[in-house]
Amino acid sequence: MWRSAVVFALICVLAASPLLRANEPVEQIGEPAVGLAAEPATIPPLKMMRQPIGENLPDTILTDDSGREVRFFTDLVKDHAVVISFFYTNCRGTCPGTNIVLSDVRDNLAADFGKSVRFIAISVEPEKDDVAAISEYAAQYRAEVTDPDMPEWVFLTGKPEELKALRYKLGYYSIDPVIDADPTQHAATVIIGNHATGRWGMMPVGIGADQLAGKVRRIAGWTKAQRYADVYAALAKKQAAGGADATVAASEK
Repeated sequence: MWRSAVVFALICVLAASPLLRANEPVEQIGEPAVGLAAEPATIPPLKMMRQPIGENLPDTILTDDSGREVRFFTDLVKDHAVVISFFYTNCRGTCPGTNIVLSDVRDNLAADFGKSVRFIAISVEPEKDDVAAISEYAAQYRAEVTDPDMPEWVFLTGKPEELKALRYKLGYYSIDPVIDADPTQHAATVIIGNHATGRWGMMPVGIGADQLAGKVRRIAGWTKAQRYADVYAALAKKQAAGGADATVAASEK
């Protein structure tokens, strides 16, 4: 299995850490509120903070599954939350399972993220994955939907050396060149980020769709309501349970 670059992994840990939230002034953090203030509708959005991290990503020319040429940073990542995965169309190992999980995550995020999050799937075997191949492959997992807010999911190919350079820039590679050159060895891992807020992380797909959707919210969410939805839900549930216990106790007096 591929190992991610050590430096990138450390950056990811820091970016996802609740104690070291990248690029957020201390005065904006605060603890999750309790009571009415914990309701998502009452939580103001964080100020959008443009950071240089995203600007350092390459603007690699890619071709999507419709045959359209796109630039990695300018057309796909800029001003978006992103979930970046890797695949190859002849994969019989982790790829099908990864895409099934991502399909569920995409559905999960549609209601609160809409098109502000984009799913980006990049081929690790572009010398074989031409437009026809990735178009047929994408159709297996990206069912046509009528929901206008469903996040976009693009499958991409390109020039082998340029895609390899992009993988390395993203930290998705093995330090062993033999393993790195073998697509069957690639890891079932996704990169999660938000260009506007400067938060980035890397997560294994094996944690499952529900937990992965939660990680996307925590790392790439635009607002506190998105990032701490699970915390607010748990607090509300605890408060509701506390209220019910108080009512029972009063009735028993």
